[in-house]
Amino acid sequence: MQTYFECQESIHYQQGHHVPTIIETIANKYISTNPPSGFTFRTIHPDTCKQMEDGRSDLNLNTSFPESPLGSYGYAYAMVYSNQETVTELSLSCYGPARIFVNGSLFYRSTMADDVNVNHHKLLNVPLKRGWNAFFITLIKTSSGFGCRFGSSNSKWFPIHFLSPFQERTGMGGWVYALGNVPHDYTDRTVPAVDSLEVETDLDWFPRLQESTSNSSLSTLFGAHYGKLAYAWSSVYLDEDSDNLLHLQGTSDGTIQLWVDHELVVTSEHGAFDVTLTLSAGKHDIVIESTCSEKSWNYHVFAEMNSTSLDFRLPVDIKGMRSPWLYLGPLDEAIEKPASIRTLYRFEPQENVYWKSAEGYSVRPYLENELFAKWNYPLGVTLYGLLQAGRELGRADILAYVTRHIDACTQLYAYAKWDRDTYGYPAINHQLVELNMLDDCGSFGSAMLEAYETNKNPTYLTIAHTIADYIMNTQERKENGVFYRQRDGEYQTNTLWADDLYMSTPFLTRYYKHTGDIRCVDEAARQFLLFKPYLYIPELQAMSHVYDFKYETATYVPWGRGNGWVIFSLSELLAVLPQDHSKRPELIQFFRQLAEGYLKLQGVNGLWHQVLTDPTSYEETSCTAMFIYAFSRGIRYGWLDEIAPYKKSIASGWEALTKIAIDATGNIYGVCRGSGYSFTPAYYKEELGWILNDTHGIGIVMLSGIEFLKLQTRHSYK
Repeated sequence: MQTYFECQESIHYQQGHHVPTIIETIANKYISTNPPSGFTFRTIHPDTCKQMEDGRSDLNLNTSFPESPLGSYGYAYAMVYSNQETVTELSLSCYGPARIFVNGSLFYRSTMADDVNVNHHKLLNVPLKRGWNAFFITLIKTSSGFGCRFGSSNSKWFPIHFLSPFQERTGMGGWVYALGNVPHDYTDRTVPAVDSLEVETDLDWFPRLQESTSNSSLSTLFGAHYGKLAYAWSSVYLDEDSDNLLHLQGTSDGTIQLWVDHELVVTSEHGAFDVTLTLSAGKHDIVIESTCSEKSWNYHVFAEMNSTSLDFRLPVDIKGMRSPWLYLGPLDEAIEKPASIRTLYRFEPQENVYWKSAEGYSVRPYLENELFAKWNYPLGVTLYGLLQAGRELGRADILAYVTRHIDACTQLYAYAKWDRDTYGYPAINHQLVELNMLDDCGSFGSAMLEAYETNKNPTYLTIAHTIADYIMNTQERKENGVFYRQRDGEYQTNTLWADDLYMSTPFLTRYYKHTGDIRCVDEAARQFLLFKPYLYIPELQAMSHVYDFKYETATYVPWGRGNGWVIFSLSELLAVLPQDHSKRPELIQFFRQLAEGYLKLQGVNGLWHQVLTDPTSYEETSCTAMFIYAFSRGIRYGWLDEIAPYKKSIASGWEALTKIAIDATGNIYGVCRGSGYSFTPAYYKEELGWILNDTHGIGIVMLSGIEFLKLQTRHSYK
């Protein structure tokens, strides 16, 4: 028997067969480990080095220093934070010679093969320490170019955010770069520290820092735009021991309006204003709407408490901010409820404007959490599991957590597309924005639509329309209409994956439920029957993981989770497919065939194996959970004829999960990590290991428990 912990440490030892407590423990563990902390907001200079479509930074110093002579030296510097000691794969492409120092030590010197081909990707496995890691690159200008392209080798799954070094730029995003007039032969001892003072180096670093302007200089910030509007946002804090009389006074060259919290307190066409307010102790937001006049766009505002000047304060946490005011503009039209702009989760897509600092730096959200506020397919099924757990347990707080996660991903969708266009690659929600394969949209979109059932957030449906259009009209298909992965130039070029039935059909079924678009459920049904001839192994009644059109053959490896995706997704389709649908009988027959095959392949301990036909491969948690889920639904919905063997299989599988794969605190063991594919079972057995608390399995385990519970409490056994 596979052992991950002592038997008395299992959740079964602590909770026995009390399924609701087990589900609740798993949900609590996940949420406590991944609190809803959202994005990190930072300032970034508008002249920072842009990113490329693959997410790497384009450190092309020819753009910044076009007149520099051949042989010039250049330098690029940034830092990366890691919350653990790890190794990350980075990709380097060179315009010319480059040397990379990591944490002060020379890590890599480019070779002749690197220097003569900027399209060559040199992959570097770079060790990161816990905390800040410094990346210092020295560059030489040649006739081929000056600089390099550098960053994550797989930004879609492992994005890396490079932040500015030096004390003067603390908290800012982006690289800094400099030109050397003489060679700087940096060594391990002479690379400047990331927390050193920029002014103490002997180089002129770009982009140059700007001087802070006053809180009134909209003309400096935006230029003169007669008739346009802009908004300023700050706050004051009132001491609870004061008499809470806030005195605001100032002057304006044009029309301004001023709100304190939600109350409009000043309307001034021109000249001076003066107002005194009685307010409670604590933080109070100040919002100013200013209209540009013919001559200028300036105003001044001051705050006093008991005849003592009161400092304005930054109303929200933004790293790298030097002034207490945020600015939004210029805009053609006034915002309907100006007080409502007091959030960083707002974007004006018609005007393409977002918040700026007084120095003219842009505010940019970064996804620096490991999981919360991220959009990817494993998190789609995780959130689906949490959503159903919250409903089954009557836990409004779990439902609220799921909503907060999905809201974080969807509220700034329009911004994320603008962010991509502005900086070259988005810093948030990049998989949804990139949207070039089913992995990017179907799973998370399905969870989003499931959440839409209760919260009716119109933004969810708007994004769902985009996803449906992609799946129905853009996703690559073979001549017969079957989904496949074209992915030119990648290892998976011209392949069809069992996984993609999950990445597409559950979304299509939910989209049908909410829109009534029968074409989507027709397409979901059609895809199952199109996939079957490519992947189905009749003698096993199981599925190959992948069909490779390059060789016109299936891999004939029955990978556990790949098979789990298929029957899991088929159960999702059958649950909503109209009873009179022409393909329903054939799909139910397919479900029964798969169920019979998987039933025979269950391991002696109750778990299914990583390679379903190899009992020496490890017992895998996520496929076990999906088979339990599908079998339970097959009984409840009446898709299976003989239910006794499936009841026994479900009970055995669930008990094995709780004894072998889930510990008493809700940790999930034995979940296979995200996969590639191979024609040999050895890859799945020996290279494709498991990860503790991997999101490919957490939600699925909760869902299997919920279906097992429903089977126990709501099914009338025959």
